Formats: sequence, C-alpha cells, structure tokens
Amino acid sequence: MHVAVVVVAHNGGELVARCVKALLATDHASFEVVVVDNGSSDERMLDLLPSENERLRLLRLADNLGFAGGVNAGIDFATVHGRRVPELFALINQDCFVRPGWLAPLAAVLEAEPDVAVVGGRILEPDGRTLQHAGGRVHGNGLTDHIGRGSRDDSAYRRLADVDYVCGALCAFRADTWRRFGPFDEGYFPAYYEEVDFCLRARASGRRIVYVPDSVALHREASSSGRGSRLFLERYHRNRLRFVVRHLAARGARARWARAELGWLLGRRHWHELTPVLRAYREVPRFVGELRAEQSA
Repeated sequence: MHVAVVVVAHNGGELVARCVKALLATDHASFEVVVVDNGSSDERMLDLLPSENERLRLLRLADNLGFAGGVNAGIDFATVHGRRVPELFALINQDCFVRPGWLAPLAAVLEAEPDVAVVGGRILEPDGRTLQHAGGRVHGNGLTDHIGRGSRDDSAYRRLADVDYVCGALCAFRADTWRRFGPFDEGYFPAYYEEVDFCLRARASGRRIVYVPDSVALHREASSSGRGSRLFLERYHRNRLRFVVRHLAARGARARWARAELGWLLGRRHWHELTPVLRAYREVPRFVGELRAEQSA
C-alpha cells in the first residue's frame, strides 16, 4: 500500500526537522512525507528540512488553517500531486518522533481488518519510558482521557484494544475511510477534538477504532500551546462543547450530559479551571445554530 504521511507544521523549528528525519528513515516500500507549512512565520523551519529527498514534499499555505484545515489540505495535496495515489494516510504531529518500525503494525491491522476505520499507536513522553497515550476514551460530558497516561510499567497496555478514539499525533486510516468519513471538521479551529470527531463519526457507522501497541513514538505534547495553560484550556473546552452539541446532546442524551458535567464542575477547586469553561458555555447557542443550519441545508 502506498502511504502518504502528513505532518502539519507551524513554527516548529528544529522539532519539525527531527520529526521529518525520523519519518524519512521509515522502512516501507512505498511512502512519501507531505509537510504542510501551515502559515508559519518562522522561515528557519523550512531551512532545516532536507533540501533534496524524493520522498519529501512541501505544501506551503499562506494562512494558518488550524490543524484540521492543515490535515485536509495535506491529504488533498497528496491525493492529487503525490508520487502515487495513496491507499493509506498517516498523521504525525510536528512534535512527534516515530521509532523504527512504527508504520508496519498500523498498516497490517488496516489490511487485515476491514471493519477497522482508524488505528493509533503507543505514544510515550519524551523520556521514552512514561506512557502518554494507549488510545483514548470519551466521557459522558465530552471530556477526554488518554488511556494509561503516566504509567511507567513497560509491560502494560501491550495488547491491541478497541478504544473510543486515537490521538491525531500518531494515527492512520485507509483512503476509503477518509472518503467516507472525512474531511476533518475545520470548525474545531485551531486545534483539539477534530480527530475525536472523525473517530466517532466512523464508530457511529459500526466501524472500529483500534490501539496498536507495536507502533511507537515519543511526543512533546502541546508544545505549541502548552498543556494546562490558559490558552490550552480555552481552546479545549470551546471545542469540547462544540463536540458535545454534535455528538452527545442529541437523541435525549442532554440529561445524561448535564449530570456528568455538573459532577465534574463540583470537583473543580480552582477558578483558573472554571473560567475557560464558563466562557465556552457562551458559545453553545452558536454551536447549536451552526449545526441546525448544516442539517437543514
């Protein structure tokens, strides 16, 4: 299968160069790497990329389209202008560094299991030991967790597992899955929840999302915004509530969402955790109107 690996990059500097170097060492008969320069202002990032490599292609965007928009543009570019028409796509974050042998386990599951829509790998913290992600789960109020986060038991989470979603930092899917359930929803601008939304659309049709532990990478999570920062929390909760409106608040599920949300809110002890949520609530009427307009179009 010809694979197009899409890396959405924005002012990543040396991180992008390190990411691409690891990808270009991939042992796979037919693959290419498409780096999407997502409106970067840092020209140094491009200077650090290999100047000549037949497997590397660069798409420069004038504006930052967000993660979803960058992925969509990269996949469109690879489909039309790639060395071959891709049969499989992989997404790798600019701050994610794959280990040797990362691609084959993902491709093997997708080839062997036609009911699997999306696969994701075992993601470690930069120390190379602490687990960051072994698949993801979605709670009743739309909050997400990385399964296994913080585990330092190297023998844990070593089996294939069906999960709610896999992280967009390291995932793969067939081209026909993209045609059916894509593209990523660019309303989740600038980032967070686009891959969760994509996975849940696939699961709603009866497809599976699978964690593949033999595909491994290190990830400097949220290197551009900072996990836990005010900016991160504002983006996260805004997009969480947009996701809730689209997936968890329909078909009589609003009461269940409200109970889960209230229980979570009562457990918050610091105002810095609540302020971004309260601001996000003000966006909910707009999210509802947006969805209704799409449904009636």
